[in-house]
Amino acid sequence: MLETLNQIGISYLDLIALFWFVILWISYVRFTRYKFYTHKVGLLAEMNSVRMEWALELIRRDNRIMDSQVLNGLIRKETFFASTTMLILASSLALIGVGDDVLKLFHNIPFAQSTSKVLWELKVLVLIIIFMFAFFKFTWSIRQHSYCSTFLGSIPPAKESESEVSKVKAKQLADLSSLAANHFNDGLRAYYFALAELSWFFHPLVFMLATTWVVIILYRREYHSKALAILKGNKSL
Repeated sequence: MLETLNQIGISYLDLIALFWFVILWISYVRFTRYKFYTHKVGLLAEMNSVRMEWALELIRRDNRIMDSQVLNGLIRKETFFASTTMLILASSLALIGVGDDVLKLFHNIPFAQSTSKVLWELKVLVLIIIFMFAFFKFTWSIRQHSYCSTFLGSIPPAKESESEVSKVKAKQLADLSSLAANHFNDGLRAYYFALAELSWFFHPLVFMLATTWVVIILYRREYHSKALAILKGNKSL
């Protein structure tokens, strides 16, 4: 099998780099899930607490236009990324058809690895899969926040804010919004890894280094950023 791969232009190093990419992505996602569900730390955990505070506050006011605008703003943001992802997918599909021309261009780039047409198509296919994953995450996030907008209308008026029904609905709204945010975060994370995958077009070693760098950046921003310190009340600008 490995001999066959070599014959079609896929080297051991390319397979190792792709394996490294997949393992690091999966491992980081599992790590964040563990930190989130076990220790309740990180940007997502802090923002989930803020969403709960928001939901408990909105049941105390009758005028919820501002809350509706907040949800609409979230939906517009997610829709922008979903539509942008569709454009990227269309462009990526077009790359398969112009492989020969692009390969000639790469031959003139210093330090760029010589790539067979099969390997080129594999690299583009991986990129397409990444953005397909991101698209499904963004669209599911849109749907969940759309459900939040409908759910907002079912919350009892402010005079019943102390009732058990209002508090339960507030928690449901916060949890649903948090779930939508988690999926949106997964979609954004896919963009980061897609940037790392682009480096594979130059060399598999660069691909491995870029993937490692992306994981370090994501870890720092989610667990050691200034934004997290501010949300925890430990720092001010």
